[in-house]
Amino acid sequence: MFPTLFQLAAKSAAQGIHNDNIPIDFSSDTKSSNAVVRELLELDPKNIEKLKTHKNQLSRLRELDLRKCEIDGEGISNLKNFTLNSLDFGELHHLKAKFPVPIYYGRINIVSLLERALNAHSQEMIIHLGFSGMEEFQIGWEEKISKLLPSLQSIKIIHKVFSEPCGFSNLCISFPNLRTLDISSARCVSTLKGIQNIKSLQKLVMRNVRIEDSDGYKELSELKNLRVLVVSDEDNRNVNSRVRVIRSLLQAEVRMPSLEFLDCSMTSVEDHELKLFVEHHPSLKTVVAISTRCENSHISTINLLNCLTTHSTMKSLEYAISNDRDRLAESCIVFIGKKLNIIHNQLKDSEISEFLNTLCYVLKESKNDMVKAFAISCFSIASFFGTERFIELFWLETPGMVELIFKSWENFKCSAKRESVFSLVLTIFERMINFWKMGKILQDRLLQFIMEKTVELSCVYSGYIHRVTSILIEAHRFMSLDLYTTLFMDRKMVKGLFDFAHYLIKLDPQSYQRILELYVRYLYQASKEMLNYLVSNCQAVEKCYEQVMMISQLPTKEAQKNLAEMVLRLIWVIDTNGFRNPSDKSRALMFCSTLSILLAKNLIVNREDVNTKIKDFNDSWGQSSLLDCPKMSANVFKTILNSEHSTDQSIHFGFLLMHTYINVECFLESKELWNWMKTISEWYRNSRKATKNTRESTAAILDEMRMVEKQWWSQFLPVSEFF
Repeated sequence: MFPTLFQLAAKSAAQGIHNDNIPIDFSSDTKSSNAVVRELLELDPKNIEKLKTHKNQLSRLRELDLRKCEIDGEGISNLKNFTLNSLDFGELHHLKAKFPVPIYYGRINIVSLLERALNAHSQEMIIHLGFSGMEEFQIGWEEKISKLLPSLQSIKIIHKVFSEPCGFSNLCISFPNLRTLDISSARCVSTLKGIQNIKSLQKLVMRNVRIEDSDGYKELSELKNLRVLVVSDEDNRNVNSRVRVIRSLLQAEVRMPSLEFLDCSMTSVEDHELKLFVEHHPSLKTVVAISTRCENSHISTINLLNCLTTHSTMKSLEYAISNDRDRLAESCIVFIGKKLNIIHNQLKDSEISEFLNTLCYVLKESKNDMVKAFAISCFSIASFFGTERFIELFWLETPGMVELIFKSWENFKCSAKRESVFSLVLTIFERMINFWKMGKILQDRLLQFIMEKTVELSCVYSGYIHRVTSILIEAHRFMSLDLYTTLFMDRKMVKGLFDFAHYLIKLDPQSYQRILELYVRYLYQASKEMLNYLVSNCQAVEKCYEQVMMISQLPTKEAQKNLAEMVLRLIWVIDTNGFRNPSDKSRALMFCSTLSILLAKNLIVNREDVNTKIKDFNDSWGQSSLLDCPKMSANVFKTILNSEHSTDQSIHFGFLLMHTYINVECFLESKELWNWMKTISEWYRNSRKATKNTRESTAAILDEMRMVEKQWWSQFLPVSEFF
C-alpha cells in the first residue's frame, strides 16, 4: 500500500523541477525519466512545456501520458525527439484545424497527427496507444494506424463512437495482435462481434459499455487467452438501471477458460449469478464486486473484493486508487466512514488501524481531489475521531494525520472544491482542540500546527470567521510556555493574527474584540525587532489608524482599551522627531493622529509619555516644510478639539491638522466645516486656559482663513468692502 523509495524520490524530483528548485541539467535513465515526467505532469499538466526545453536531458523517455495535457501543434512535433513505446493522448479537439479531415468537418485526422508526432523508431517500437478525448477520427483510421504502428499490442480508445457500419469489427480485424483493448464508455456498440479475430487478447476493458442483447457477448468464448475482463458500470449511479452483464454472459453461455480476473463493480449482479459464473470459470482468482448486491458475499474459491471484511475493504480501496477508479474509491470510503461513524465500538483496534492507514493512503496516493475530499470527510464526520479511544490508540500518529489531511486539502487543484472542504478541515481542528478541553494532553507540535494554519487562512474564507476565532482563542488557552514563546517570536504568526484582527473589525466587531485581546497578549512579549517589523512591513500604524477611526462603532469599551494598549506597544519604535523621508513623515502623522484620538477618548493611562511623543511631532512639523503626507480626515481634529480629555500638545496637533484644510476648496464646498473651524479657533484663541503655542496657532489659522475669504470675494467685490 505504501510507496517505494523510488516512487518517493521521483515525486520529490518532480516537485523540485516543478518549483524550479532543481535544474534539469543531467541525463536520466529510462526508468527515472518515465517516473519523473509522469509525476511532473500530475503536478501540473502545463509542465508539458518542459519537454520542449529539456528534450536532450529527457531523451530516454519511453512512456508519456498526456491525458490531462492540452498539447499544441509545436508540442506534437516535439514528440519526435523521443523514442516512445507508450503514448496516451487526452482531448485533441483543439487540434482539428491543424489536422483536418476533408469533407468531414469536426473530425480529426489522427493518422496525420501520429505521423507528425512519432519518429521512425517510435512508429516501429510503440506497443501502446491511447485516446481519451471525445473527438471522432476519419473513416478507415483503424487500418491506416495498424500499418503505421505495426508493433501495437495495446489500444485504449475511451469515449469512441463506433457509428459507421461494423465499426467495432473493423477495429478488431485491423489489430489482430492486440493483447490489451480498452473501449470504456464506447458509444453505439451493440455487439462484440469481430472480437474473435484478436486471438491473443489477454485483457479487455469495457467499463460503461451497455450491450443489451446477450448474444452480443458470444464471441468472448473464442478468446482462449483472455485473463482480465473489466465490465463495471461506473457512470450509472441509478442502481436499478445498471447493466446486467453477468446475467447476459451466463445467458450467452460464455466460457473464458483462461479468465483469472473479473471486475463487475457497480453492475446489477445477484449473489447466485456471481457464484454460478465463478463455477463456469475455474481459473478465476479475483473478482471485484464493489457496490453491487454481492457486497456481503463470500466465495471461498476466489479473492472477492467487496466490503464484507476490513481486509477486503482495504484491498478494494487499494485496487480502486491504484487504477484511478474514482467512483469505486468513493464507494469504499463511504463504507469506511459509516463503519467509523456508527459501529466503531464493534471494531477491533487492528481493524480501525487498517481503516485509518487506508484513508491516509488515499490522501497520499489518490490523484483525484473529490476522492481526497471523501477521505477528509471521514476524518471530519465519523464520530470515532471524537472519542477518547481514538486519541488513546493514535496519540503518536495524530499530528502526522492532521498535517497530512491539511496538506492534501491545501493541494486541491480546484479552488471551489478547496473552499467547500475547508469546513471539514476546521471541524478536524475543532476536534483536536476539544481533546485538550477533555483533559487530554496532545503534542505542542499539533497545537502549533493548528494555530499557524488557522491564522494563515483566517482572512481567506469570510464565512468561517466565528469558527476561526473560536479555534484561535481556545488553542491559546492550552499553549505551553515554550510554545507561547515560539509563536510570539514568529513574524508570520504575529503578522497573520494582526491582519485577521484588522479583517474582523468591519465584519464582526465581537470577534474583533476577542482576537484583539489575544493579540495584545502577544505584543506584551514582543521584542523591539518584532515591533519594528510590524511597523515597517505590516502597515501596523496605518491599520491602527483605520481601526481607531472606527472605534466608536465597537460594542464595548474593552475593545477600545485593547486597541489603545496595542498602539502604546508601538510607541517605542515610532520616530516622531527628525523625519528621514516622506514615508516616515506619513507614518508619524498617522501615529500621532491615533494617539491624539485615544487621548481624546480617555483611553490612555500613561498620558505623559504620549504627550511627549506628540510634542516631538509638533516641534518637527514646525521645523520642516509642509509635509508631503496624506491628508487626515477632518473627524480627527474635530474629535481632538471637541474633547475635554485632550492635552495641550494633542490640541496643538489638532490645529496643525486643521491648517491643512484652510483652502478655497474647503471654503466653497464645506461651509459647515469651515464655520466650525472658525468658531473653535476663535474660542481657543480667546481662552485663558490655552497655551501660548495654541493661541498663536489659532491666530495664524484665523488670519489665513480671512485671507482665503478675501482672495475669493475679491473677484466680485471692491477691495474696500473687506475693511
